[in-house]
Amino acid sequence: MDILQCYKSTLVTVSILRILMHQEFPTKVIQGLKDLKNLKKLILDGAPVSESFFKIINFNCKYLVEIGLGKCKGVTDKGILQLVSGGVNLNILNLTCCSELTDNAISAITDSCRSVLCLKLECCNLLTEKSLYHLGLHCSLLEELDLTDCFGVNDTGLYYLSKCTKLICLKLGLCTNITDKGLYCVARNCSEIRELDLYRCQGIGDDGLYALSSGCKRMQKLNLSYCSEVTDRGIECLGHLPELSDLEMRSLLNVTGTGLTALATGCKRLAELDVKDCTSIDDSGFMALAYYSRNLQQINLSHCAISDVGLCMVMGNLTRLQDAKLVNLYNVSTNGFEVALRASRVRLKKVKLIASLRLHLTPDVVKTLKARGCRIRWD
Repeated sequence: MDILQCYKSTLVTVSILRILMHQEFPTKVIQGLKDLKNLKKLILDGAPVSESFFKIINFNCKYLVEIGLGKCKGVTDKGILQLVSGGVNLNILNLTCCSELTDNAISAITDSCRSVLCLKLECCNLLTEKSLYHLGLHCSLLEELDLTDCFGVNDTGLYYLSKCTKLICLKLGLCTNITDKGLYCVARNCSEIRELDLYRCQGIGDDGLYALSSGCKRMQKLNLSYCSEVTDRGIECLGHLPELSDLEMRSLLNVTGTGLTALATGCKRLAELDVKDCTSIDDSGFMALAYYSRNLQQINLSHCAISDVGLCMVMGNLTRLQDAKLVNLYNVSTNGFEVALRASRVRLKKVKLIASLRLHLTPDVVKTLKARGCRIRWD
């Protein structure tokens, strides 16, 4: 809702307000907030803010439970203190890319908002293990935490964080200072986790995945892309996660057909799989995928070493497959693509192919796919 329009109407009834601005708030807007007594949700994505602005929110919006400050300029420790110090009990805070915030801001939030359920701190690079100490100490109800690209996060911090035993979603992508030791603490205590992002966490290896497979049996979504220490042993451990349905494992060069076979055999609910650039996986792994992973709906095989036979098996046997990325499959011939695409033409909704293949596929194949509603993306 446009706040200026809202200001001219019945302000006191508004419970949700979204403001998208890239310049200072007009005076009328700031004054209008004073009349929003029942406001529960305020989204300010990208809007410049000031400490006085937070003071007004704190004084007037006592029912506020969610605030979105993603990429807002002017969000400081002092501003956050102004926001939370007057009895506002926030449950959801989005502080993505608020890069001026330090541990003091998180301390203020955890002291005042002990019922917080969701906290997004992506790219808050000044935060350290102290922030996770405060979260573990005070925020026992926390369910979702985004620490993507917070390079101050380390194993000690994860030990503190593991006291948040109700965590369901944890994002640690690009946290380059964590290892299997920290992941072990999380896996041991946070058994409710369903989504975990470890993108480019190169300190994570097989021992960490063993801990996950033992402690986080309800895991549904996992990102291991570019975790270069992971081998077949780690992927075999994932086969013991019966609810796993979405796995990203790009560029795991130490994973072979043995690991993928164990994964396919154990994870029967797997619906989305990304093995782009996993160049050590051979047809044995893809054959197992074709045989066991009958729930797969989306797959990325780009830059893999799959052959004509392997691709035809995957595309023909996976009867629920709707989305396939098949770029730069150097071991697959034009005829192999033809047969595979014909085998899946009835159900395929999206397919991504290398642009040069467009000149070699028969027009009949392309025409048939499009006629059945398949969107082809030429890369």
